[in-house]
Amino acid sequence: MSTEFINDQWRLPNEENKSKVSNYSMDFDTSSTHIEFATIQLNTTKSVSFWVNWNTTITGVMLGGGSGNYYPQIHQTSGVTRFYVRDTGGVDYYTYNSLLNTNQWYHVCITGNGTTAKVYLDGSLIGTMTDYTPPLKYINTENGSQYGMIGKLDAVCIFDYELSSSQITTLYGSSSTGIGNPMSLSPKPVSYYPLGDQDAFNGANYLVPNSSLKDYVFDFIPNDYIDIGNQNELKNITELSVSLWFNYDSIGSSADGLVARDSSSRVDGNWYVALDYNNSIRFLLKTANGQDALNSSTISPNKWYHTLCVWDGQNMKIYLNGSLDNSITLSNATGTLGNASDVVAIGRRFASGGFLNGKASNVQIFNTALPATGSNSVETLYNNGSPLTSMSGFTSLQGWWKLDASDTYDGTNWTIEDHAGSNDGTSSGMTQANLVQSDLSFTSGYSPYALDFDGTNDYIDCGDSDDFSFGDGSTDSPFSVSAWVNPDAVEYAGIVAKYVTGGWEWLLYLLDNNFLKFLLLNNNTSGNSIGLTTDVAIPINTWTHVSATYNANGEPNGIDLYINGSLQSLVTESTSGTYQAMTNTTAPLQIGTWNGNFRPINGQISNVSIWDVKLTPTQVSEIYNEGVPQNLLNHSAVSSLVSWWQLGSNSSFNTNWTVLDEVTASGNNGTSVNMTEASIVDGVGSYANGLSSGMGGDEVVGDAPYSSSNALSVNMDVLDRVEDTPA
Repeated sequence: MSTEFINDQWRLPNEENKSKVSNYSMDFDTSSTHIEFATIQLNTTKSVSFWVNWNTTITGVMLGGGSGNYYPQIHQTSGVTRFYVRDTGGVDYYTYNSLLNTNQWYHVCITGNGTTAKVYLDGSLIGTMTDYTPPLKYINTENGSQYGMIGKLDAVCIFDYELSSSQITTLYGSSSTGIGNPMSLSPKPVSYYPLGDQDAFNGANYLVPNSSLKDYVFDFIPNDYIDIGNQNELKNITELSVSLWFNYDSIGSSADGLVARDSSSRVDGNWYVALDYNNSIRFLLKTANGQDALNSSTISPNKWYHTLCVWDGQNMKIYLNGSLDNSITLSNATGTLGNASDVVAIGRRFASGGFLNGKASNVQIFNTALPATGSNSVETLYNNGSPLTSMSGFTSLQGWWKLDASDTYDGTNWTIEDHAGSNDGTSSGMTQANLVQSDLSFTSGYSPYALDFDGTNDYIDCGDSDDFSFGDGSTDSPFSVSAWVNPDAVEYAGIVAKYVTGGWEWLLYLLDNNFLKFLLLNNNTSGNSIGLTTDVAIPINTWTHVSATYNANGEPNGIDLYINGSLQSLVTESTSGTYQAMTNTTAPLQIGTWNGNFRPINGQISNVSIWDVKLTPTQVSEIYNEGVPQNLLNHSAVSSLVSWWQLGSNSSFNTNWTVLDEVTASGNNGTSVNMTEASIVDGVGSYANGLSSGMGGDEVVGDAPYSSSNALSVNMDVLDRVEDTPA
């Protein structure tokens, strides 16, 4: 973990601790202070895990779901420590004969199967008790007002399955590596609250993001597939490795292709990795010397697997979830893999048959035989059950198709980016509905917070800059505006604008029916303009991504509006006079209103950005990212990014909010008007976030299990980080 600013404090981990998962914890100073999150109904099979350090009496409900529901409560009395789980049907406890200590960190994990709950302490099983299945909605209280403990908590997570003993050992971690990362387990937790490292204070409470956000994968139905071309790099080679993650629904009567270069007549250079009718993985390959095939052990539907199939010219191997599953010495398919003209496809075995019914992600193809262990190996690819986010070091990688929200849909086909080269794939028979949320991998939202505007007089003033003006009175230049908006009501309100009395340039706003409108003003006059509006309304109480793009031709058909990445049908809502061009005025750029507080929005805004090009549909879709804000400094059009304000994330409050422009260190920072510290709220694309109760702003402490001597700043804001360092 690097030095990080969280709302009102810099968090500076001790250099020795920087690589650890957790450096900060949360200190609960009364038995009624707690965190509340959206209710999670536990499954029959489940697990909860957390670290606890009592300051005084060893007692308290760690996770509660309302009166008479907890999982678990811990109570120490009369020389024994008792662990309880309960729903409204009853209560049972396990008595632990060794007393626990105050002012000492313990790792507690409870797993249950609906009948028996197992209790683990510091990685070891200490006993069992009757299991129950309550709902959960609180950390450190039973019912939102009492029965909490006094002390510290860290790394609270909830799983919808029983953890194995080895997974619990992983969570326990070690003094050298720190606590285990719950996100390295597979499947990942339903909810993960680090408690300290990512929490923001809003002047009254802590916002506690759920750091377990579902990622996206592609769901194939029969006849869907992705064509990734001829892949000349994979012709006339002597070694091959094919890796992917998959989760199938059912298998047809032959072999359903996962990744393949195959044909019905089968020729030298054909190969496939497929799902065989007997519920196994089948790896087949044909050279000029003949054909060989290898099957894995039995696999099951509706479960994620990682497979790597390896051919080294003499042997074939199938690895399953990081371990060697089966291998053979070849009888026929030796020598060189030829130059068959068939395309490589994902989700299909050959042109007329063998289609996948299920999900796939992270397809990678190599022109070497990867080793089982060591650097850049099968072990590395499996990554403890979580797809890699970087393939650096894999020098033989010939193609990497992530099959996630980074891919783009043009209204007809998906373009599936090759992250290792130039062999982008094109979908066949697929729509936007083929991209689905999945628990294969989870991510922490890049920008977990937003700012809330009260609809009366709140807004952000980013000042005047030539960067925000796109006309000189004679001609315009192209530009684009992007934002996330979550209105609380149907209203006439500004989103982002460079428009005040006497300084009329452009504005993006909502009409009184919540239709989105983009307006350009001619030569600093309010009378002459071009304005277009969508024919659908922005919904209330829902995060929506909006974008406006303009090609500078001074005509309505040069403007496009997008909602959630999709190009909208537009209505010329207003055109008056003769439009020639905008003028560069002294009007400030304002977020959440226009013309001061003339039309303030009642709702939340996040991640506003300005670009000096007309973004393409693909580039707008990349910003939308299927509903999860990303780091725009990694956007494909970043060279055209003028300014970007996350709003909440990487912002600080001291009388007013300072909202950083992320594009340059000396950028066009914004300052809030009439907003309080309470204006920070949870952001876009997350779920089951927590909110503290009864915690006053000093409960994040530089103390977590296996981590020490971390620092917290005092009276420093987000502008105190500078680039000037000793040479």
